[in-house]
Formats: sequence, C-alpha cells, structure tokens
Amino acid sequence: MGKLICRLKLLICILVSIQTLANINPEQLSLSTVRVVVKKPHNEMNVASGFLWQKPQWVVTSLHVLDAHAKSRIIIEFGKKKRLAKVLRVLPEADLVLLEVTKPPKGWLPVTYFKQTKPKYREHVTALGFHHGALAMSTRELLKGYAKPETLKQFLPPYAVETLKKTNIPDIEFPIYYLDGSLLPGFSGAPVFDNQGKLVGIGNGGLENGAANVSWVIPATNLTALVNSKQSTLPAGLHKTSKLFTLDKVQTKATLNSPPKRRIVFKSFDVIAWLFAPAYAASDEWDFGSNLVAEPSVVQYQNFEFYKIKTRSMSELISSTATPSELHSINHLFKAIFGEFSIDFEATKFDIYSDAYYGINIVVPAGARLYVDEQGYLLAKSTSMCRLCYYELQYHARTLSDKSQNALIQSPTAFFDEKLTQHWQELNDEGEFEEYVDFRLLTKYGGKRFVANALFANFNEPLVERFEVNYVSVATNRESWLQTQAINNRFDAEYMQQLSTHAGLNCQRVNLSSNEVQLCQSLVYAYTLLASVHLTGFSNRFYPL
Repeated sequence: MGKLICRLKLLICILVSIQTLANINPEQLSLSTVRVVVKKPHNEMNVASGFLWQKPQWVVTSLHVLDAHAKSRIIIEFGKKKRLAKVLRVLPEADLVLLEVTKPPKGWLPVTYFKQTKPKYREHVTALGFHHGALAMSTRELLKGYAKPETLKQFLPPYAVETLKKTNIPDIEFPIYYLDGSLLPGFSGAPVFDNQGKLVGIGNGGLENGAANVSWVIPATNLTALVNSKQSTLPAGLHKTSKLFTLDKVQTKATLNSPPKRRIVFKSFDVIAWLFAPAYAASDEWDFGSNLVAEPSVVQYQNFEFYKIKTRSMSELISSTATPSELHSINHLFKAIFGEFSIDFEATKFDIYSDAYYGINIVVPAGARLYVDEQGYLLAKSTSMCRLCYYELQYHARTLSDKSQNALIQSPTAFFDEKLTQHWQELNDEGEFEEYVDFRLLTKYGGKRFVANALFANFNEPLVERFEVNYVSVATNRESWLQTQAINNRFDAEYMQQLSTHAGLNCQRVNLSSNEVQLCQSLVYAYTLLASVHLTGFSNRFYPL
C-alpha cells in the first residue's frame, strides 16, 4: 500500500510539472510584446524590446534606450503596424520608462499582472524579445542564478559603476534578479516570464565587459512604482548612461556596404553612424524605415546556440573590461613564443559570439566564419584558417557526468588540472609536447563558472618538419563544458629562420620589405589566434564588493 501511495505521489508530481511547463504560451505572450525603435538625429538608431502594460496604449521598456534630443522619435512596432510614442512616466533608479501611443492596433493584449515573489534558484524563466533589432520575435530560455547580495553593483565593471554613480540610471544598489546565462543585445526592455506565463521581470543590460556582456532582470514589482511615478521627463544624465549600453545600437542593412557618412566617437568606442532616410507623414502609420537592420548571425552546435553580438578591436575590449590585466597578458603569451616583435596589438579586431542560455562567449578573428562541419565539429574558417591550414580554431563540447560535476564542486583546481593534463596526453599521442607552465591559468567568474587555459608546444621534438603551438581553454557551466584550442602549425625551418633573422622587427614601420610584411602579417594572425582562445569566457561575471 505504501509503495502504491509513493507511486501515485510521483505520478501527480510529474503531471503537475508537465502542466506547469505547458502553461506558458509564447504565441499568446507575443501579442503583448513589441519592438521599440528610437531614431535619433545624427543618423543613429537604438532598437530594443518592450511590452504592453495594463492598457493597449501603454508600453514599458528600458529607459537607457531612449534619447533626450528634441528631434528623436520613439517608434513602437506592433508587428507590421507602427505608432509614434511619447514618454508618460519615468523611473530612473530602475531604468524603466512607461510610453504611450495613440490608436494602438486592435488585437494586442496588455499584460495586466505580475508575480509578487522572486523566482526560485535555478527556476527556468523565458524572455521574449527582438535580438539585435531583428524583425522576428524570439524567446530566450534562462535560469535564475544565485548571488548574494543580489544588487546591480556586483555585476558591473568599475568604469560602469563610476558612471552610474553620477547618473543613478539605474541605481547601482538597486535589487535585481541575477541570470545564470545572458540576455542578447536587443532584449533590453523584454518581458521575462516564469513557467506559468506570469511576468517576473524586465530584461536589462547591453553593457559591455570586454568580450563579455552584462545583463540582468529588473523585478516586475517595480511596475507599480513606475505607473505611480511623478516624473514624466527624461533625466539630464540619460545620455551618459546610454553611452554605456553600446550593444543596443544597430546598423541599417541598406547602408552596410556603403561608405560611412559620419563618424561619432563615444569615449573609447568608435561607432560608425549610418545615414537613415526619414519618411514622415501626417498619419499614425508612417513608413519609419526602421526595418532595415542587419539580420543576426547564429550557429547551432550541440546544446549551444551562438549568436554574433559584436565586432570589437582589442583596444575597445581593453577599455570596456573590468580586468584589463587579463587581456594585456595575451601580449606576454605572444612574446613568450615569438620574441620581441613590435605589433599594434590593440588594432586587431574580433567577432564575439554568445550563447544566451549558458552565458558563454567565444571569439574569432574578425571576418572568420564560425560553422559546424560535416563531422559535427565546431570550427572557425577564413582565407588563412581551416582544418588543413597553418592556423586552426577548434571547439569541442562535452557533457559533464554527475561524478565530474561533483569533482568540480569539490575542487575546481584539481578538476581543471586533470582536464588540461588529459589534453596534454592527447597531444602526446601524436608527438612530444611540453607545457609552458607559467601560462596555466584558472579564471573564476562566480556561480561555479570557470575558464582554464594552458599552452603546449613540441619545439623539442626531433625529426619533425613542422612544429606546433597549441593553446587551449576549458570553460565549464552547469552540465556542459566547452574546450577551445588554437593550433598554429606555421613553425617549419624556413619560418623559424625568418623569426630569428628579423628578431625585434618593428612591424609598425612604413618602409618594410615584402618579406617583412609577410612575416608581420603572420605574426598578427598568430596573435589573433591566441587572443581568440584567451578571450573565451562568461557574461555576468561576479565582482566582489
């Protein structure tokens, strides 16, 4: 009898769980979610997400998306219908704004209630919005993470903390919901629902932190304060806050291949502004021209879904990160292998891809294509990089067994030492590799997220025509881990002689010989290969208070 009761209880739990997961209906929730476009003067555009709140004419989104210039226009897109909006209420400390449109299209349903309590640890939540300004609405599945204290300050790079202290948009001491994962660019202002379809928060973020990005959820309980706010004008410090949120800025597809019309410099970020053709008419349904944005690039690999979120120079990555020493260490790594060559490291550029669910970011040299080959391997490819080229970037994802997860929790150092030693042994199955032990590194991101790096080479192996340098990273989060390795097979006798002959060469000179130019180009590419692996990491990193 006891066993029967236990089985019945188990069956009830399963049925309840299935029913809970089935309660969320993205099709219905999509009728509450809108695309928010802010067309600014000087030919720039912000694109974010938003949702209808309490009334069909009320729209909530992130305050930082807006622009205080008198000629800026706020456009709300209800599918193919567009409406101008005006600011109705502002809640700066929560980075929220309530907008109002006239004559909203019929059939759209406002969200009318929110969940009063915080989502539980590791509870699934769903964000619904528009990635990078894409026309297609999509969901992002995330987990509620654990952080204590769960305030905004803990996740912000120091330069952002200093700026937000002055603007208070948002308040750095503001209570937020920490995500184990990361919202993608364009999800600022997106509604975030629990498994029962109840509104729990508003997506926020778009801040940069080197190769990573920072995002969080504003608790939906702040919507009451937003509606009751007495402030209806945009705060004076808004433009300073907006400069931090560079991931919400987009380009138009129509001008991607056109020469830049104007160049605007925000702090250390060089943002190309493109010329939009305004089209205004005396109607609520204007042709705002806001559909012409670049489609996001996505690569699916096993449990991962990598979206290209930005292209940045090393200079831009260094200026936006909270840990510049970690990026400068790539220079020491490079010089340990190649010697003292003078290269403009900070001018090198990279494409950054991010997986929202796991919050992991991978990096490739700018212009390289991330793809999955016919054998199912994730690779990067360019004119100089492929499986049979001198340069190669490989990625391998594996599932962590329960035993491995327990070992990681017990001793992260021992766990990664074992994984890196295993990689070394695999290399030695094909040669005699040694490790540069000074470059074994374990980086902690908080929330049981780690990245380990190690450098190997076979320069002392006899009777080989070409030597190899192998730089590897291993990143773990939850039940999976991702291994990235840069393989450089350029080291034949001729190349080694060139490195020796031109030792100390200044590659930034303008009167280099053709041989020197070719050598310098190879060194730059070798650097970007090492940096791509070194920049593997996680979004939403913890910073001790």
